[in-house]
Amino acid sequence: MYKFSSHASAGTGVHARRTPRLRHSAMAVSIGLLLAAPVYAQQTQSSPTAPDGKTAGSAVDLDTVEVRGVRASLIKSQVIKRDASQIVDSVSAEDIGALPDRSVTETLQRVSGVTIDHFAARSDPDHFSAEGSGVMIRGLTQVRGELNGRDIFSAASGRGLSFEDVPAELMAGVDVYKNPSAEIIEGGLGGTVNLRTRMPFDNPGRIVGGNVDYNYGDMSKKYKPSASFLFSDRWNTGIGEMGFMIDVAHSELATRSDGIQVEPYVRRTDEAVLAGSGRSEVFVPGGVNWRQLDFERKRDGIAAAFQWKPSDATEIYAQFLRSRYEMNWQERAAFFNDSNNSITPAPGTTFDYDDRGAFLRGSPVSSSWRGVLTGDGVRFNTDNRYSEQRTTTTDMSVGFSHFFNDNLQIKGDMQLVESENEQLDFTVFSATYLPGLSYDVSGKYPSVQIANPAFTQDPSNYFWAAAMDHLGKNRGRQLSTRVDLEYTFDDSSWLRFARFGMRATDRNQINKNSGYNWGVISDNWAAIPGTSNGLANMSEFMTDQSSLFTFSDFFRGGVNVPTTLVVPNSSLVNNYRSASQMIQQIVALRGYGWAPDTYQPQDTNRQHERTQAAYAALYFGNDEAWGVPVDGNIGIRVVQTKTQAEGFGQFQNLAGLNVSPELQARYTGQYFENNSQGSYTNVLPSLNLRLRFTDSLQWRFAASKAMARPDYTQLQPYVLLNVETNDAGQATDFVGTAGNPNLKPMVANQFDTALEWYFDTSDMLYATLFYKKVKDYFSTQTRSEIYDNRPWLVTRPYNMDEGTIRGAELGYTQFFDQLPGWLSGFGVNANFTFVDSQGGANTATDPYTNTTVTGVELPLEGLSRRSYNLAGIYEKGPLSLRLAYNWRSRYLLTTSDASTRLPTWADDYGQLDGSFFYRFNEHLQLGVQANNLTNTVTKVLMGPTSYEGGEVDPRLYTRSSFVNDRRYSLVLRMNW
Repeated sequence: MYKFSSHASAGTGVHARRTPRLRHSAMAVSIGLLLAAPVYAQQTQSSPTAPDGKTAGSAVDLDTVEVRGVRASLIKSQVIKRDASQIVDSVSAEDIGALPDRSVTETLQRVSGVTIDHFAARSDPDHFSAEGSGVMIRGLTQVRGELNGRDIFSAASGRGLSFEDVPAELMAGVDVYKNPSAEIIEGGLGGTVNLRTRMPFDNPGRIVGGNVDYNYGDMSKKYKPSASFLFSDRWNTGIGEMGFMIDVAHSELATRSDGIQVEPYVRRTDEAVLAGSGRSEVFVPGGVNWRQLDFERKRDGIAAAFQWKPSDATEIYAQFLRSRYEMNWQERAAFFNDSNNSITPAPGTTFDYDDRGAFLRGSPVSSSWRGVLTGDGVRFNTDNRYSEQRTTTTDMSVGFSHFFNDNLQIKGDMQLVESENEQLDFTVFSATYLPGLSYDVSGKYPSVQIANPAFTQDPSNYFWAAAMDHLGKNRGRQLSTRVDLEYTFDDSSWLRFARFGMRATDRNQINKNSGYNWGVISDNWAAIPGTSNGLANMSEFMTDQSSLFTFSDFFRGGVNVPTTLVVPNSSLVNNYRSASQMIQQIVALRGYGWAPDTYQPQDTNRQHERTQAAYAALYFGNDEAWGVPVDGNIGIRVVQTKTQAEGFGQFQNLAGLNVSPELQARYTGQYFENNSQGSYTNVLPSLNLRLRFTDSLQWRFAASKAMARPDYTQLQPYVLLNVETNDAGQATDFVGTAGNPNLKPMVANQFDTALEWYFDTSDMLYATLFYKKVKDYFSTQTRSEIYDNRPWLVTRPYNMDEGTIRGAELGYTQFFDQLPGWLSGFGVNANFTFVDSQGGANTATDPYTNTTVTGVELPLEGLSRRSYNLAGIYEKGPLSLRLAYNWRSRYLLTTSDASTRLPTWADDYGQLDGSFFYRFNEHLQLGVQANNLTNTVTKVLMGPTSYEGGEVDPRLYTRSSFVNDRRYSLVLRMNW
């Protein structure tokens, strides 16, 4: 509950300096003071002050209005937006540990202009993410994350923060800066997301509270607990006022997702597949996959803060946050695919096609994986995959502020961030050749039928085919210091105050990534001596390591595929070391094959980066000169970045291959050092202007230059050089792939204009237009480079392209207090975003996975043209209800899917979530939260496809469809 007094001294919001002017001005001033004050304690780049430049004083309560629940959170966010000196949107938690969604990522999607992915990674859309990932602002992925106004990052995410790593229960609010002032730390081209934790001086006295909840997924059939606890107090001592706060959180989640997929369509002109079609070319998919993924995660966090005010002029503080994120998932999959475009109709049958020549249904046979076409059908695989990841992020900060006099203030801040991440991914594949299979892709979802289901349930029909592992170990450490000065002008009609500051950082990042190490166990082309057919039959080898697995209620019963199959045991793949030893015993019979991966020199990416920044900002305002009150700021930020990268290059090992003896002797897989260092300077001006036409209507204009440094993956100083040969073993091309440690940042000139109408205490309507001119996009290109005294065609990212992004945001919030009785509790909160782009680069972030599509213009990755949020709210008496729908239109996930190497698109997606809470008294609430009430199906598309000779198939085919849990949580909230 918040009590807003109707008479108080003036206060302000984020980077604000003026008394708020609402229609109900006295109450509005009090709201601004009480709700925006917590931002001061946590924004190191500024502090809220009264119009005279002094820190706002304490309020004197006369009449009060009590506002609770969702409405209080919306008012708090609205005050921050209204009083900010730049364009910012905010989400606030009125109750302790009570952001409106279960994760920070899901919370951010409620903000206009912000969208999220629902996949584990954009380059891997085969795996669904229930809580979302990949935050984008206005269609750009270059989003900078900060904690309490300071840098924060996750080691595995390169520069940025994996927002899913941070417990939402620790947050007091989340602010999204879209067009910054000079004080904002550089690095967010799309925008900056600031996570705010609580401080002990936020509240007038002791606060004790917490949450306990139990959540359930209707597909996973698992219950998982979550809990949080906060204690905060302040007290007077003989040496000044002190405050202490500690906030701890533990959260668990279990989800399940089911997916059905179609392999890429391939143009075919051979007579066997054209038979009966009457066409000169057709397009045939290479197979169908289905998979079931069980996901579990734990997220633990602790935030602590200490504040000491030894005098009215001085404050000293310390903050600490540690977050630990652990996740694992188990995936069982079944698939048949055509590795060499050899699928043809079974003898005596033909395929059916639509009027465009796209395959509809048929019974295939294939020579895939064995080189001969026989009557026993197609290659059919099952696999079991286990993946685990652990991330720990620690933030330790200390700082102070001191007033030398009424006009001059200094602030200082020092921060240490450390983050570690470890990953393990391991898959074991089994295989058979399956007769009597038919598949149909003409319906809403693909279907697969098998003439003899008992065949797929007999281990003796399968063999151990392959294994694949992936290792990752990442570590980052950054030390930063900052000093700010603020001078207030007393007697100027225009100048309010000036800020000056300097900041220095020193960051070391080490990323180790082994790649995905696939290797054969046994196969037709890799026979094991002394075995039947040269294969490691599952009834003869590791006989206790496979079993029948049933895809229970697969896709909620919505697709027709075989659901009881033989798969490798989870006890095998979940024990990487013991599984490796068992598989090595089989591989040793042949003398080669899969072996556990180890880190090689080229797998390590060492980066050392130092920055020095200085800024100056002048805040101004006048109530009379232009006929309406005007205020704003103009500033400049100059930042120098020095980089040092250490890595290796490698020549391909040609020993034993069908190439000339001279090449075999010259290129034996040798490494060479590939180090680099450089520096660059960016000058970033900014302007923020506000005109207040009335107490409730204001117009903003913002212009700035922003930058975003390259991701560490793109900067990796690694070169892999290969020799391409013809069938005679003669060298035809010398080629390579590489990162580029000499990349410079992307930069953007950006402009915003906004009209905001705050027509009541909790009601607002706004419209924002934005434009970004982005230069130096990272674009992959192949150029000639000299290695070993010969030219090589090396593909690496460069700063090349430019483009524009433009769009609009609309927002509306209102509670219908004018309605009679219980109807006055209804409210609505809605926003809509439109984004369009022209030009720009379309390459994947990873320079080593280039798209196979050429001659096709694609939009920017991650950019939905349209997105919106619509929430219906009811707040009356003890009841608090919310139904929230989030939707975004189709967008390009990646130009190069890790599996298909094709452009891949996420189709239109909308999800309905809800919550209901009953407040028994001021100290106790009980409620239910629900996610994915509409059981949304996530649809992924693939295409277009290009072929030799320049022909392009422009169609988008359905790649995947996913369903996942409806999630329900029973929540108890307490505070004293």
